[in-house]
Amino acid sequence: MSKKKQTQKNIDLTQKLLDYLVSTPKLSKLPKNVSFVPFSKKDEKLNKANEELLNSLVKEAKPVAKAQEPKTSQDNWTITPVNF
Repeated sequence: MSKKKQTQKNIDLTQKLLDYLVSTPKLSKLPKNVSFVPFSKKDEKLNKANEELLNSLVKEAKPVAKAQEPKTSQDNWTITPVNF
């Protein structure tokens, strides 16, 4: 997958994630400088590319969280701290 395609897909997923984060005030406190890496409910190519991105961000020693897109519209995003 090209970096341009990965970036565009991540922008789309991140917008959905931001909508969820803004509407969920009960979400546990996260570090101020946390980086989220979004994972798609169905795009395995994107998920593979984002797994590599996740691993490179972890090496930078900054807080990183994996954000899994919900499988249905009734489910919530799953936020998993990776290194904090």
